[in-house]
Amino acid sequence: MLKNTVTTIGGATRDIMFYTDDMVLVDNKHDLLRKKLIGFEYGAKVYSKDVSFTFGGGGMNTAINFAGLGIKTQTILSIGDDMVGHQILAELRDNKISTRLVQTNIKTISGTSFVINVGRFNEHVIFAYRGANSKIDLTKKLVAKINTPWVYLTSLPKSGKATFKFLFDECDKKKQKIAWNPGTNQLKLGLKGLSKYMKCTHVFDVNRDEALELVVSVKGKKTKDNIKAILKFLHQYGQEITVITDGHRGAHVYDGSKYYYRAAQKRAGINTTGAGDAFGSSFVAGLIKYNGDIQRALKLAIINSNSVISKIGAQEGLLKVRDLNKYNL
Repeated sequence: MLKNTVTTIGGATRDIMFYTDDMVLVDNKHDLLRKKLIGFEYGAKVYSKDVSFTFGGGGMNTAINFAGLGIKTQTILSIGDDMVGHQILAELRDNKISTRLVQTNIKTISGTSFVINVGRFNEHVIFAYRGANSKIDLTKKLVAKINTPWVYLTSLPKSGKATFKFLFDECDKKKQKIAWNPGTNQLKLGLKGLSKYMKCTHVFDVNRDEALELVVSVKGKKTKDNIKAILKFLHQYGQEITVITDGHRGAHVYDGSKYYYRAAQKRAGINTTGAGDAFGSSFVAGLIKYNGDIQRALKLAIINSNSVISKIGAQEGLLKVRDLNKYNL
């Protein structure tokens, strides 16, 4: 295996960033899992005050971040044989990321996301077309080629349980540490469905809403929205480190014996797209760079996720290794 190296697995997209105030925010407190909604007038034309074209997708975002922080990185992505796919490949190579495991699907176009940013904190809703991302190959032959001590797993398409199980079993057999930020299709399995994989996971990372949804899938309506209780409840499913991010309020970490918290920086953001990817991959980068020091890893994660929201897109604001000295890291 290669020293201090990570393989990211997930999506890569062309993102269209759309900003508007022509909407209403709807309080939906009676629904524990959908507390806030965004409403637009039916049949109306909604104008944007700004628009940008950027790159995104969990696999690509995290690969760009790891490489920028000085960690040798390879990525497993699926792209189309089209202009967007070629641009994604060029961007990865410009950032010195190994593309040997990137897959090109000639029958499907590359993934695209339309991102609406609204509100005081420029929170977002993403309309995603997975495209080639849904064709990602995680069969035995491909997984056997993963040769890094760390695997960073992001959102994946709905796929057979056998394929998913093989990935975790193979990494466990080779003693590769998995950091897992599960996507929508995985979260739909609920805690019972995820538990067999969580016990093979080193870092399990979800946001507060996702964590609450997982606990509700087991405990039902009696679940209380208490962050520490949720954190400890999730941790009993076997992962080494449990992480819950809480947006502009900061992040919480539990390793089974010690609880860690760090507040978000008080900094106005342009958009929150990619903040979760920046946080999760920075936290793991910190564990790698600082020999498992959770406190320093959490500091890096908070600083970098706050940095990424200061620029448009999921990758533009990411810190580089040369930036870390000014933060005493």
